[in-house]
Amino acid sequence: MSRAALTVMYTVDSTVDTGLRDARLRAAGYLTSGYTTVVEGEPEQYVPEEWRRHRAYLAVRLRPLVRETGAPHDRRTAAYRQWEMTTVPTGRDRWRGSSSASVVFMSLARSSERAPWRVSDVTVADDG
Repeated sequence: MSRAALTVMYTVDSTVDTGLRDARLRAAGYLTSGYTTVVEGEPEQYVPEEWRRHRAYLAVRLRPLVRETGAPHDRRTAAYRQWEMTTVPTGRDRWRGSSSASVVFMSLARSSERAPWRVSDVTVADDG
């Protein structure tokens, strides 16, 4: 679930999105209501004009990371995931922009052991 949520949250498409916030809102079905409210309150961002010229989207590659020493352990209604995320603006005309690498820390929550997991927080640490 966390892989799918991140993929949707960061696949920005210049043909339909104003910016990253639009992609993150598209992932609302994966998010807790509280985190959806946080995303709704984020400032509007804008896709670079160069992406629009190439009809580009942000291609997302994810690799799970091993839990760091000292990281919280999963519980019945809370879980934590870490991902290495590489994104590359990719034009429909075969143009490619510069890639960007990040480490993503995700918190997942559910109301009971039978309830579905939802993303309750995402923190992105950019490389550089």
